[in-house]
Amino acid sequence: MKWRYVLLALVVSISVTALIAWRSGWNAHSDHINALAAAKKDRAEKAIQPVEKKAAAASAEAKVIYRTITRDVVKYVQDPNRIVCQFDDESVRLRQRAINAANSISGFDAGTVQGK
Repeated sequence: MKWRYVLLALVVSISVTALIAWRSGWNAHSDHINALAAAKKDRAEKAIQPVEKKAAAASAEAKVIYRTITRDVVKYVQDPNRIVCQFDDESVRLRQRAINAANSISGFDAGTVQGK
């Protein structure tokens, strides 16, 4: 009967040791995968950082240009003769200025706008 208890204790201790070793290996693998993911995320952030800076600068430049054009459009629309469908030099200049502004903003992948 004593041998049964010794054998049972041996089986239990081996099982516990195996469980602890399996759990330790699983945690090590998990840590390795998390480290790889963190490194990949860092590389992606470093790669996109210059593009974000360029886009922010282009966006700031666009705000100034379009604010000026919007002011001119409001002035043009408030003209009492706006319903007349003759494009005078001012309206053509305003349209061309908007097209040139859209084409001059760098940092975006869109193609250029076609003028007349």
